Amino acid sequence: MSKGLLEGSGLQTVKAAPDVKYRTAQLAPPVVAFVLVLSTFVVLMGATWFRHTDVGDAQLYQVIARNIVRSGNWLSLSYLPTVGTPFYDHLPFGIWSIAAAMKLGGEGAVIPLNAFFSVATVLTVGWTGHRLGGPFTGLASMLCLSTTQMYFFQTSYPTLDPLLLLLATASAVPVLTGRGRPWEWLVAWLLAAMAVAVKGPFGLLPLGGAVGARALVDRSWRYALIGGAACGLAALPVALFLYLRPDWREGYGVGQLLASALGTRTDGASGYLTAVKVIAGRYWPWFPALAGGALVAIGRPAAILAWLSRGELEPRQFQRACRLLAVSCALIALGLSLPHRKIWHHTLVAYPLLSVLAAVAFGPRLSQLFCTAKRMRYLVAGLCALLAVSVTAVVGGLERVLMYPPCVLANELKDSISAIRPGTEVLVVSPKDEWDMLSALAFERDVVPVPSQGFDHGTAAFALVRDELWPAAPGGWRPLSRARGWVLATTNAR
Repeated sequence: MSKGLLEGSGLQTVKAAPDVKYRTAQLAPPVVAFVLVLSTFVVLMGATWFRHTDVGDAQLYQVIARNIVRSGNWLSLSYLPTVGTPFYDHLPFGIWSIAAAMKLGGEGAVIPLNAFFSVATVLTVGWTGHRLGGPFTGLASMLCLSTTQMYFFQTSYPTLDPLLLLLATASAVPVLTGRGRPWEWLVAWLLAAMAVAVKGPFGLLPLGGAVGARALVDRSWRYALIGGAACGLAALPVALFLYLRPDWREGYGVGQLLASALGTRTDGASGYLTAVKVIAGRYWPWFPALAGGALVAIGRPAAILAWLSRGELEPRQFQRACRLLAVSCALIALGLSLPHRKIWHHTLVAYPLLSVLAAVAFGPRLSQLFCTAKRMRYLVAGLCALLAVSVTAVVGGLERVLMYPPCVLANELKDSISAIRPGTEVLVVSPKDEWDMLSALAFERDVVPVPSQGFDHGTAAFALVRDELWPAAPGGWRPLSRARGWVLATTNAR
């Protein structure tokens, strides 16, 4: 290809990264291709922005953050007066980011902050893919993660996961792509320590997977020893915090970590293969592409390996990259399988490296396919079409497909419940736990929901009552409105 053609198309050849060797200079995708992929991700992620959501965790964290801002107490967390106070299910440090956004920019700043974390994660995945397999692998890695439904859908919510995934994934990058230099280990340790502070042991999984992969694939005791020490040191700040705070040691260390590991907490799933099943069932549409990376890592069948390796990347470097990622992902899945208690969204921590694995096997073929400026324009046109389809889907109501219908508080009871002043006690009378209803009332209406199985609680003048318990309401209670199995009632007796 002539130099003039390259310059006229706005494309450039790229030199090999320190750990990536090419047969010849490789043609890189234009910057506009990366911008289009990121734009597609933002559009898809934005499908659920600023819309009513019944995701209890997102509402719960925002209520806790709101309480931090109002009370000024950043270490003693609280949820509701009768539920989750004090709150020890998660360390306070990850929730600090939500509280800081609220304090500085109001509650409307929380979603853009988490969107920033998620966009940064996509860029981190692209950089990882570029370092391991070249620019097309980087672009494909970003595309895989950006268009994975459970990723762009879940990471638009203000939970702990967006910050966790950014820090935990970034901690693995210096190990997977670096040369074991001191500054690389320092960066990996700092990022992993912050990830552990956000969500405990899950913050260590990508770094642990990367360390294990370098030790096994490169047969390096050095990586095993130094990496093991880095993982241990990354947990040290949280361990020191728990040592200095007996209340957190008992509430979080024993009541959350130990209880989840041993299964004394009964919520969640307990099957040994739960994490693998969740990944297989939810990492779509790119789960089949993982087979390509696995086959290259194994090296069999040889015909598939030879076909996939046709491109600019050196075959040995190509197979090593696939092996590093396959082993890393396998070790992360193993780590997710160890606790007795398992929750499906814990597996999100594996999605970034899974996306690089899904992309790396096809990087050489992509570099061969788009080896001219004319073909590169076809790539850009295809990404423009993908962005247009995404915009059309979101404008057309993609959130109605992805999200459950809004709860009764946002529809039928909206007008009645909005008349209740913030800070008012509202009984939630039901024979079972109504966690989502509690969180929706607390966050969206800023009232104080009080779970109860009867009407004899304090001086509450309002109650949200399950239909089957309404006949037992004592005199003085009258219905304001009713819908979908709920009765909103008030009493003049209090």
